[in-house]
Amino acid sequence: MLHLLKRSFAFLALISMMLMAQISFAAEKPNEFVQRISTELTTRLVKERAEYKKDPQLLFTIVQENIEPYVDFTSFAKGVMGQFYRQASDKQRADFTVTFKQSLIRTYANGLGAYENQKFVVKPYSAGEDPKKAQVDMDIQTNSGTMIPVTYQMVLDAQGQWKVRNLILNGINLGLTFRNQFASTVEANNGNLTKAIANFVPSSGDIKK
Repeated sequence: MLHLLKRSFAFLALISMMLMAQISFAAEKPNEFVQRISTELTTRLVKERAEYKKDPQLLFTIVQENIEPYVDFTSFAKGVMGQFYRQASDKQRADFTVTFKQSLIRTYANGLGAYENQKFVVKPYSAGEDPKKAQVDMDIQTNSGTMIPVTYQMVLDAQGQWKVRNLILNGINLGLTFRNQFASTVEANNGNLTKAIANFVPSSGDIKK
C-alpha cells in the first residue's frame, strides 16, 4: 500500500509540475505578447533595412522568421477555406495551408517593405470569458498622422503560447475577406478545389486605408 501511495504521489507531483509549466508559459499577457512580437519585428526591419532594400528575398525571410512562429496558420487557413474545408481531402487541406501561409507572408513582406519607423501603440487588454481566446487592439500611426486600428484575434495553444488566429485591419476582417476571395477562386475554377488551391493568392488590396 505504501508503495502505491508513493507512486500516486509521484504521479500527482509530475502532473502538478506540468500544469505549473503551462501556467508559466501562459504568463505572458496577450497585450504583452503583441507588444513583444511587434517590437521584435520592427526593430529587425530598422536594423536590416539597408540589406533588404538590396535583397527583397531577405525581407521575406525576416517576416517569415518573425511572424510564422506566432500565427496559427492551420486554423487561419481552415477558416479561410470555409465551407470547402469539409469537402477537401487531407492532402488538399495541407496543400492549402502551405499555399496560404506562403502567400500571406509574402503579402506582409510587401507591405512591410515600406515601413519607415511608423509608431504603434498597443492598447490595454480586457480579458473575455474564454481564457484561451484573446483580442488585442493596436493603433498604427502613418507618416501622414492617420491612425489605423488593428485588432489581433488570438488563441492559446497546447504549449501555452499565444497564436494569432485572425486580423482586423482598419475595420476589415482579413479572415472573412480571404474567405470570400477563396470562394470566388473556387467558382472561377468551376468547383475544382485542387485548381482553386493552386491558383489562390490572398490579397489585402481590397482594404482601403
